[in-house]
Amino acid sequence: MTQFISPLDDTLIRFDAAAALLANREPNATPDAMLEMLVQAAWRGDYNPPCQDEDNDYDHSQRDDPDNWLRIPIEAPSASLTEGQLSLKPRPFEYYEGSCETLLSVMYCMRLLPGDQSAWDDLLNNGNGRMYLHGAQDALTALVGLPLNTYSEAGRAYFAGLYIPRRMLQAWLDQRSSRFLRLFNHDEASDHHPITEPANDRHSHIVQTKRGRPTLGAWPSIAAWALELNESDPDMPRKELAGRLYERALQEFEAADVPNETTILRRLAGMLDNREPPMRGDA
Repeated sequence: MTQFISPLDDTLIRFDAAAALLANREPNATPDAMLEMLVQAAWRGDYNPPCQDEDNDYDHSQRDDPDNWLRIPIEAPSASLTEGQLSLKPRPFEYYEGSCETLLSVMYCMRLLPGDQSAWDDLLNNGNGRMYLHGAQDALTALVGLPLNTYSEAGRAYFAGLYIPRRMLQAWLDQRSSRFLRLFNHDEASDHHPITEPANDRHSHIVQTKRGRPTLGAWPSIAAWALELNESDPDMPRKELAGRLYERALQEFEAADVPNETTILRRLAGMLDNREPPMRGDA
């Protein structure tokens, strides 16, 4: 159980922040579309930990690894709250490691599932109060096929606040596309200086810089390419490297989302030597 997740924790990322970074890398997608993809994968059980009797996990080391579990926000138990806290709405919450069935249970109890609540009652309670003896798999299968816009605003906000280990998300993406290579994790040499910011605040992808300038969409990809090119040819002059990065960015992004070559050159020290934080919105 994790009671609090710091926005500085770069081992985890919120669903909405992950969706925003994915949309930056995929020009034909929106953050909402990427969030819907993550949600549907969660309902399918793609982010579930290994089963207790998994053949290749005899010592349960994979199941016990926190990098194999979603972090799901759940209201703090009533017994742990003071009388004054019990009257708060919303109540304080904590993060718990959970699976798709945990997510189903929590969202059902919070009445955040889409559509008619009485229909969910019939399916999940089966009219006898013994939840999940019947209907859980039917419910999960149905939820996989429901688009994000069928949920209430509160339901969508709940999905946005789920956390997923970056390593788990990257492994899941790598099985499906090479377009997102190393977007959420990197080689050991750069683990302490991630190429993408933790971005764990739900509004982080639209936050502006101190000078009021929005982040350009090409920066995350430019940072990733810079590391790759530098690893393959560490003796390449920085000016030549900046030129290559600029030309590649123009091929994959609109010109308005691409910083100029001079700015890329000026920021290479921060990307490769780790002497300054990641770029924020330079034109």
